[in-house]
Amino acid sequence: QYRQLADFKHRQKFFEEISAAADEVTYLPEKLDAVRSVQNWEILRLGACDTFRLMDHKSVTLQLALLADSVVQCYLTLIAQEMQIDVSDFAVIAFGKLGGEELNYSSDIDLMFIASREAERFWGLGQRLIKALIESTGHGFLYRVDMRLRPWGRSGPLVTNVDAYIDYLKKSGQIWEKQALLKARCIAGNQTVGEKLLNQIAPIIFHVSPDEVRSNVIEMKARIEAKLEKTGRQWGDVKSGHGSIRDVEFVTQGLQLIYGASQPLVRSTTTLDGLVRLADMGLIQADEYRRLSTGYVFLRTIEHAMQLMHNKPMHRLPQDRRELSYLARRLDFPGPEELVSHYEQHCREIRAIFDKYMVEAEEPQGTPETSPHQEIRAHLGTAAVSYEEYFSDEKIDEHIRLLSELDEQNVVRVQAIPIDESRWELTVVGFDQMGDLSVIAGLLFVFGYDIEFGNVFTGSDVAAASSKLSATDIGRYRKFVNVFVVRSPLDVVPPAVWTRYESDLSELLRLMHGGHRHEAQGQLAKRVAGALRGSPTSTGPLLPVEISVENLINPESTVLQIQAEDTPGFLYELTNALSLSDTSIVRMQIHSSSHRVLDTLHVVDGHGRKIEDTQRLRELRVAIVLIKHFTHLLPSSPNPESALLHFRELLEQLFTQTHWINQLAQLQQPEVLQALAKLLGVSDFLWDDFLKLQHSNLFPIVTDLDALQHPQTRASLSNELNTELATAATHKERRAVLNAFKDREMLRADLRHILGLQSKFGMFSQELTDIAEVIVDAALRQCQDELQAVHGRPLSYGGNPSPFAVCALGKFGGRELGFASDIELMFVYENDGQTSGRQPITTLEFYQHLVECFRKSIHAKRKGIFEVDLRLRPYGKAGSLAIALEAFQKYFSLDGPAWPYERQALVKLRPVGGDAEFGQRVTQLRDQLIYTGQPFDVNAMRAMREKQIQQLVKAGTFNAKLSSGGLADCEYLVQGLQITYGYDQPSLRTPNTREALKALEAHGVISTEDRIRLRDAYRFLRQVIDALRMVRGDARVLTVPPIDSEEFEFLARRLGYREQLQKLLSDIEHHTTQVIELSKLLDTLPS
Repeated sequence: QYRQLADFKHRQKFFEEISAAADEVTYLPEKLDAVRSVQNWEILRLGACDTFRLMDHKSVTLQLALLADSVVQCYLTLIAQEMQIDVSDFAVIAFGKLGGEELNYSSDIDLMFIASREAERFWGLGQRLIKALIESTGHGFLYRVDMRLRPWGRSGPLVTNVDAYIDYLKKSGQIWEKQALLKARCIAGNQTVGEKLLNQIAPIIFHVSPDEVRSNVIEMKARIEAKLEKTGRQWGDVKSGHGSIRDVEFVTQGLQLIYGASQPLVRSTTTLDGLVRLADMGLIQADEYRRLSTGYVFLRTIEHAMQLMHNKPMHRLPQDRRELSYLARRLDFPGPEELVSHYEQHCREIRAIFDKYMVEAEEPQGTPETSPHQEIRAHLGTAAVSYEEYFSDEKIDEHIRLLSELDEQNVVRVQAIPIDESRWELTVVGFDQMGDLSVIAGLLFVFGYDIEFGNVFTGSDVAAASSKLSATDIGRYRKFVNVFVVRSPLDVVPPAVWTRYESDLSELLRLMHGGHRHEAQGQLAKRVAGALRGSPTSTGPLLPVEISVENLINPESTVLQIQAEDTPGFLYELTNALSLSDTSIVRMQIHSSSHRVLDTLHVVDGHGRKIEDTQRLRELRVAIVLIKHFTHLLPSSPNPESALLHFRELLEQLFTQTHWINQLAQLQQPEVLQALAKLLGVSDFLWDDFLKLQHSNLFPIVTDLDALQHPQTRASLSNELNTELATAATHKERRAVLNAFKDREMLRADLRHILGLQSKFGMFSQELTDIAEVIVDAALRQCQDELQAVHGRPLSYGGNPSPFAVCALGKFGGRELGFASDIELMFVYENDGQTSGRQPITTLEFYQHLVECFRKSIHAKRKGIFEVDLRLRPYGKAGSLAIALEAFQKYFSLDGPAWPYERQALVKLRPVGGDAEFGQRVTQLRDQLIYTGQPFDVNAMRAMREKQIQQLVKAGTFNAKLSSGGLADCEYLVQGLQITYGYDQPSLRTPNTREALKALEAHGVISTEDRIRLRDAYRFLRQVIDALRMVRGDARVLTVPPIDSEEFEFLARRLGYREQLQKLLSDIEHHTTQVIELSKLLDTLPS
């Protein structure tokens, strides 16, 4: 029934139905009323399709326009017959929404009447046509007619000759009139007359300078907004306000006027089609097309909803909260706040693009920021006792001068004096803080400097900084004086380099003094990793580090002597290891010679005391070596900042273990550290909610790299799980074993995926699917055994067994599970009846209890991650947890209550548990229900996609799954083709998208080229979604971060783009454009 309601009618079909209604009565007034009745019914039909999402926005507005075309043509025919006038020289031209075939429910229709000759003969006809269209009778009202776009507006003749119009346009036509003509279309009368006019005016329309176009557009928009502001309606007007429908139309038409002469392909009467053409020609960016088209459809949808509610032109959001709440519910938003938030975000996005292309605002010329040099003297402090032995009085005076410049704002001062062409003496003074030396050394490495010699001193007469720096206690903070001899790789070092170094160093140290030490270390780790990526030794072998510990030399500190091969970034790696091990350096001598380093460090613990505990010294020795090596491997990590901090937490956990020495010995394998660098830098989520909680699982897996090279087969998984379950004595213990096995094996598959051990695209999905099938099967068997022990076997009323099947849907059904996928299932059983046990219950109750038991058996660590989802069952959350086969058939049949998207979801149905033979029967029934030979309901699908975009995609962003050109479009295209052609070709009835693509190609439904384009886009989008879920840990948040964000950098590295951020953005635009283009294949389906 809904299919009949949602029939898409062409112009001729409308005209035939309207004319047939008029032919049933005799007199002209009756005929006109008959047309009004048909038009009112069609408006009601289309409003229902709009409300219930049986048609997308574009189809609804096109249907409204074609209906109006037919009404005008019918009225013209009837009135001309009544007046006995030949209309072969007469034509009706439509502008605006009607001309663009994007009419509203309550739009005015902008018309112009023209004649090839003797225009005055048709004045009476035109008057009667207008009167008939605007007249309201007991049979309803048609349209408000606006004739002001004719030459000279209200003062001009009602009908104009073609030649006179051309002359008018050449001599007196205004730019706004030329802009209006972009949407001109002949809708009634002699099409030849109308088309002739439109062809002749094209060269005139596009003969205008870009500056004039922009000036005109800006002036018109400003005038419209000034009028709104004057009447207090500047906010909430979806048609004409700031960032409104008009903004989208004006920027589209403005660019069409500017480029229409040189690039005729951009010419189009329809706004959405015009945007597509502008994007295709590269005149707007792909993401701008998405933002404009999505915003335009969203605003038009609001406009439609208000007009349907009030049956009159409405363009402003309700000011009354109750009305606004009603509108929000009408548009499926939770409340008015969410609706307004979406509205305002779309307006901002639209207006930004409008300003970019029309206003041409010059970017302000920035002025370099300079920090005022403060001369306020602060506490001078003193250096260590041995400090004076190393420096002359002149140097000491210079250091004191630098120390005197320290204050709350200037936490560090830097002075660089050239020694020769390539070496500098670098002095750095500042407030002492745990980890400051690693920041100084690391930043020097980032800037390309190598430390040859150095002395580090920390004042001993004042307390160390252990809390946030404040002006009131400025004198209490211990200070450091570090002097290095550094070598530059450049022949000439610009003085500005040291200014930038001091600025960057100051920013990092301020973070540390503000209590954000880990954040500062993380930021630096990321920059060091970037510098290490360019180093030839960053991928080389890890060289040994010799550490000797002496606690007798100095009564106040522990002395470490470090010997090792000198490598790029060595001092940073070493000092960073000490910092992350909560060890402070109070004095240090740095010496490097012949590619060897010999450094002597005086260190204390976090409380300023010597380190004398034997266990703590063992931990420190191991931690220094491991963190130093791990730091060296940071270039291989997607997020060095997270990797470094997570590695430290991992070590802290391991130090609490009984046999930590043995475990850490395994960590010293370079391959293991390399793997951890990749794993721990994937995302904070992966660490906080998965790896950290599963360190007992993580260690055996990641340290056994040989075993990690090979996937587990489904058979081996099943055997291993059955063996472990056999050791559990109770139901509770078996559930614990089941979930521990699930978590461990999912972690194993995830690690293989992160480490790149799955050579082909589909291997990760297959491994996760195998795990899911084994878990589902085991959980079902456990629950069945529990229930049958009490209630017996489920039977039909005839006493025969009533088998059941668990059917996978969605990604699970398609064997396409990815990172953080949920498990979509439907439980189907054969017949109703009663169980055979000592406590009999109905068969329906048995299977409902089975589903409830099953859901409780599988624990999801986080929403959306291996979470059992049963919402695709008939009637969703309101329906029974288990469904009888007969009810399944009735619900999903062509005349059943299932929505089109629910029937479409059955494409992915695949039995994964229960009775295998019965599962095949369910699959065969599914084939009969959806592969009927009827074409796919494209309009209903697109209406649903519009709803998804409006509600779930934040304005101005790209959601890799739900945005236009995203994964959903890719999958829906394939499913639409499967449903259309699957009746004749059983091989198309596969739940797997890539298999379906191959079958579609094999049967000639799509070309090889199109299959490859769609396959590549599908694979790319799946990889982006996988990476986003891995980074965020939320299966629902799939918005690609802005290109200027750190998160986008992490995403790029996770996807293998390294620093090529623009390349990733370009690939996103390329593949989504391909999907949008290929989705047009659905427009060619047989009707």
